Amino acid sequence: MQRSLAFFACSTLLALAACGGGKSASPDGSGGAGGSAPPYETDDDLPLPPVAGLAPTPPMGWNSWNKFSCNITGAFVEAVADGMVSSGMKDAGFEFINIDDCWSQATRAADGTLQPDTVHFPPSTTGGNDGIQIVADYVHSKGLKLGIYGDRGTETCGHRAGSQGYEMQDAMTWASWGVDYLKYDNCAATLDAQTQYQTMRDALTATDRDFVFSICAWSFYEWASVIGNLQRTTTDITNTWDSIVSNLQTNKLVTAYGGPNHWNDPDMLEVGNSDFGAGPVTDLENQSHFSLWAIVDAPLIAGNDLRDGHMADATKATLTNTEVIALNQDALGLPGYEVRESGDQSVWAKPLDANGARGVVLFNAGAAPADITVGFAEIGLSLGPATVRDLLGHADLGTFTDSYTATAVPSHGTATLKILGGEPARPRGAGAYLSDLTPTYAANGLGPVERDTNNGASDAGDGGPIKLRGQAFSKGLGMSAPSAVIFRLGKVCTSFSATVGVDDAAGGAGSVVFQVWADDNKLFDSGTVTGMSAAMPVMVDLTGLRRLKLVVTNAGDGSALDRADWADAKVDCAP
Repeated sequence: MQRSLAFFACSTLLALAACGGGKSASPDGSGGAGGSAPPYETDDDLPLPPVAGLAPTPPMGWNSWNKFSCNITGAFVEAVADGMVSSGMKDAGFEFINIDDCWSQATRAADGTLQPDTVHFPPSTTGGNDGIQIVADYVHSKGLKLGIYGDRGTETCGHRAGSQGYEMQDAMTWASWGVDYLKYDNCAATLDAQTQYQTMRDALTATDRDFVFSICAWSFYEWASVIGNLQRTTTDITNTWDSIVSNLQTNKLVTAYGGPNHWNDPDMLEVGNSDFGAGPVTDLENQSHFSLWAIVDAPLIAGNDLRDGHMADATKATLTNTEVIALNQDALGLPGYEVRESGDQSVWAKPLDANGARGVVLFNAGAAPADITVGFAEIGLSLGPATVRDLLGHADLGTFTDSYTATAVPSHGTATLKILGGEPARPRGAGAYLSDLTPTYAANGLGPVERDTNNGASDAGDGGPIKLRGQAFSKGLGMSAPSAVIFRLGKVCTSFSATVGVDDAAGGAGSVVFQVWADDNKLFDSGTVTGMSAAMPVMVDLTGLRRLKLVVTNAGDGSALDRADWADAKVDCAP
């Protein structure tokens, strides 16, 4: 999954999609309005080669479970494939037709082979093809791909045959049918989850057929970022506004783990499952649901009725909004994060693969319309002019200075924007503290990344002095794992230094790993650092490098009191 970028490269999976922010701005590093200034580094404007791997951008498709549960047949799935084409969803980027639970019989054949439910997925009348293979052939004939459902346990959630002990046999069966995607669930299991998911990953790889592997373990696990192409971060979503918002809030805590070929998955879309009075979610809420899933780089897996005549026009317009989809499918692959939350209003943003470009969602979760402002500096742009485009209204809104305010954002609505401005200035001089610079990306596990204080709780500025084993530091970055912060270097810096550790505010608790990345190279890995570990000095060479990324992981044991300090974090650079 590594990419050889002109300006930055993705890391290995566990390094949390270590990609740089947007491209450089003006020759003096000051940025420029509308991204029209010449680039600071001439090779930053070269096109990016495609990311390698099976899910370089979040998968897009459809799944049968949310609306139809076990009420599916082969003919129905084929009609859904027809609808994905005729509705324009295929042209908008949707490609997977995924059959969820209940497609198989409850028991296996005498030789252990999984058998389709022949009532709902009948075999060919001329012999030779199982029911699922017939559906796969039809889906492929439409230029789409077929996904299927399995379970790591002894039976599925719908009480059909699970794959425990049959991993290789099942993988070979699915491959022989032409399946392209596996959603692997977590019911009736008696063995270690990580081991079982790895066993199935190995089995899929051994088939020599490409399978996108969706780990559905009902909550996030750090190991899933390595094993799967997408990993569930939440409990099951339901077709209610409260469930949609709850899953969004749970997913945001692990934003830093997402990236190309290992996307965070807050579960499937409910967009359209209230069409024609069938549920409580409004068209406006559906639109917000879609924008928020798009900005955080969630897989866009629809679950509504795609058959001709069964989808409302408003739903079709939401699901085929290619400007919103472009935020989700952006080649840079940095998941959007919550920049700021103020009461019921919040700002979400992500760097895009263009000079000075940011995707932004201004979200009003409150009960009344509200004005919401985004400052350009808080989304990693320089102060000054920037152009703003409304992606829902497909309209350019004009040029604004330092900030933009969306007025009267409706209750449960969003302003979904693309903002094009100037990249922040590169660091200058010896001993440039990172806390005095504007990062291009700053995903954090709890609230914002803090400057010159430790990470307190969820609000900005609620931390205390940075202190490691009794020593106080006046400068530094306070984070809460998992976190990932990116700064421009412009190939003019020679070194990075800091002292790292779990802040004394954790009371001796906490367990993290600190990593330093620059371009596609991991330059430092602390190993596990606890709240009792001695403060650790860090010094790395940055000569000739373009982007610095500081990463903190949970060390595989959860996020409790993982208050990570990069004390005295600074770079030495040319004047």
